[in-house]
Amino acid sequence: MIRMRIMTGAYLFYDNKLLMLKRSKERELAPDLWTGIGGHVEANEHYIPEESCLREIFEETGIRRNDIEQFKLRYILMRRSKDEIRQHYIYFGNATKMNFINSDEGALHWIDLSKVLNLEMPLTVNHMLKHFLNNPNQESVFIGSVNQSNMEWSCLAE
Repeated sequence: MIRMRIMTGAYLFYDNKLLMLKRSKERELAPDLWTGIGGHVEANEHYIPEESCLREIFEETGIRRNDIEQFKLRYILMRRSKDEIRQHYIYFGNATKMNFINSDEGALHWIDLSKVLNLEMPLTVNHMLKHFLNNPNQESVFIGSVNQSNMEWSCLAE
């Protein structure tokens, strides 16, 4: 039987920096790797993943919705991992302040954009951030699916 895991994630910018999470070694998914902020979509959030993402941002950073500008869905990442299909809604936004609180998910750091791709991160995150940094002015939502070790991109038409 194939199960579904639906998640949301956020990448917040401040000036020329990106807020990244160095995940705890004890986490089940992506232990000791760099990722964005995020987590699982709750049952009451399935129809509005943005609410799930904003909840996760607040829980993991203390940053509230009114401290984020230009918050938009930019990517939907799809990946199969054994008997599970993972669907990940990724939002990008600009933080209006640099202050945050840490959670038990790991340690948060503002990373200079020129150094982000040097971090050890999951394959899908690495491909997505490369795509975003190479296409910074795109306003479309992109769907990315893993094909072996590569990512295939398509634009979600309105």
